[in-house]
Amino acid sequence: MPDFTITPNDNNSAGPRTAPTYAVPALNATAKPGDTVVFLYTLTNTGNVPSESYTLTNTPDPTAAVKTPENIRFFPVSADTNNDGTLSATEIAASTAITTITGVNQDQAVKFFQVYTIPTTATSTDKFGGDPTGDRQDNPGFTNDPAVAKDANNSNVTTVDRKDATVIGPKNDPDGNGTPTTAPYPSTDTTPVTITPSAADTQTAQATTTTTVVTFTNTVQNNGNRPDVFDITTGQNGFPTGTTVELLKPDGTVLPDTDGDGVPDVGSLTPGQTADVLVRVTFPAGSAPTPGTVPTVTVTTTSSNDPTKKDDTKDIVNLPGLSFGNPTPNSPGGDPTPVGTPEAGTPGNPGTPIIPPTTCTANSPAIQSTVAMEIANLGSAPDTFDVSGTAPIKLTDGTTVPVAVKYFVDTNGNKALDAGEPALTDTNANGIADTGALAAGAELKLIAVVDVPCAAAAQTITLNQTAKSPTTGVTVTDPNDTITVGKTVVAAPVKTVDKAEAKPGDKLTYTIVGKNTSNANVTKAFIKDTLPTNTTYVSFTATSTATGPILYSTNGTTWSAAPIVAPQADGVTVYAGVDTNNNGTIDPGDILAPGQTITGTFTVTVK
Repeated sequence: MPDFTITPNDNNSAGPRTAPTYAVPALNATAKPGDTVVFLYTLTNTGNVPSESYTLTNTPDPTAAVKTPENIRFFPVSADTNNDGTLSATEIAASTAITTITGVNQDQAVKFFQVYTIPTTATSTDKFGGDPTGDRQDNPGFTNDPAVAKDANNSNVTTVDRKDATVIGPKNDPDGNGTPTTAPYPSTDTTPVTITPSAADTQTAQATTTTTVVTFTNTVQNNGNRPDVFDITTGQNGFPTGTTVELLKPDGTVLPDTDGDGVPDVGSLTPGQTADVLVRVTFPAGSAPTPGTVPTVTVTTTSSNDPTKKDDTKDIVNLPGLSFGNPTPNSPGGDPTPVGTPEAGTPGNPGTPIIPPTTCTANSPAIQSTVAMEIANLGSAPDTFDVSGTAPIKLTDGTTVPVAVKYFVDTNGNKALDAGEPALTDTNANGIADTGALAAGAELKLIAVVDVPCAAAAQTITLNQTAKSPTTGVTVTDPNDTITVGKTVVAAPVKTVDKAEAKPGDKLTYTIVGKNTSNANVTKAFIKDTLPTNTTYVSFTATSTATGPILYSTNGTTWSAAPIVAPQADGVTVYAGVDTNNNGTIDPGDILAPGQTITGTFTVTVK
């Protein structure tokens, strides 16, 4: 009477021993991706036959709800050399996996291990499991040896606990929340500057006119639950041309690429471990910040375990000089970069564009658009700044006219031009309007005014504005303010006929004029008409004030330079367009500019 059992069993007493029930596993575990899990089982010969042998295999979850690892192995209990009831990586490496258990006598219990490794790609809450399945082999010492059902109700389930996370922040404050409080510290440069961390995950250095290098210390931390290698990358914005950013180790050597992925990293960090990274920013001496931005290096740490886990911190260098740009709230003394959102002209913003009148004459008034500006002396001495600007505006006739930007003092700071607000004057007598003397740190709010001609084409007008000190030469340009001129409506084609009445045999000549009456180009323009009822087609010709051959079609798809010839079927539609790009068809590359026309002459005979 042979028999055997493998324990522990599934927690489903009603289930058969020949199939596992992974929903109520015998054993449970939690592991991280890459961990090797070990489960201890016992095979017992519960029959009365000596010297029994059994094969060991694995039975997957029949429902597939629990994933099956690819590297399931079995090891004898003898592999546990330190007798602690489990297997270490060293013990596994020193042992040979088994597939059978042999020589088991009556009532003898033999312990063994089932071992597998959680895939490194496993995600949190994934479940992996195995089921050590015993299958008794025929015992050659006995005749008429009865079969014994396999034992496969011994499942185990490992729930993946994957926590990949990383933070980077100012020196000694990897999460950048200001705790613990990090005091200002000197940079590690030949001419050091003071770097001040903040609780906003930033740290700032104020450069002098002779500063060329600022080196920040950033701290990265492994906030996950397993060792990880963290790549470090940077992006810069707002610095002058020629600025470079280097990543260094605390000893000043280049940050290496330890994992060979082509990106420098801080090496492998255990959970909770930190590492410092030096960010060296080099820029030309005396350079000014780019208008509209804060000179910022964004430093990013990225998990190699899970590249979606990353964190940024910002290293900021405040450069001395002049501020000129759009207003920025809560920036006493002017915005040194500036970082304000560029303003569109009012009217003239994308939501409310300037729409010129349908008809413009030489006496039509210009359309006034204003943009709020501010200028501040961020130098160390009083200075006077010339302010000038031009707005290149394309007209409907295809020409471009430079319109001078006029500047007024926004005395009440409401970002609008009010009656009585004074225009800037030329106090320097150099032909350019200026701010007058501004004390160090003083700010002046301005309104830039552009008179948009009535005949302006549809476009986005970019204001090219400059503030410059004729004394120090410090210069800031602001090319990011815009005024939007919207499109006017294209009028419907005009169709006329040469006779008010006609009798059979008479010819009728229709004239169809399609004109671009808008202030924007019309693409793929053509005219069309349909042969009137009770008439016979005679001819259809067209001309255009646009440059290019006239093409004809009877379906609006296939075009030819040859005129349409008679006879044509009743109800035929004829088309004519001008091939301005000379590619033999009418397509979006063909342009009918404002004011240009296509004129068709359609002749028919009354039946």
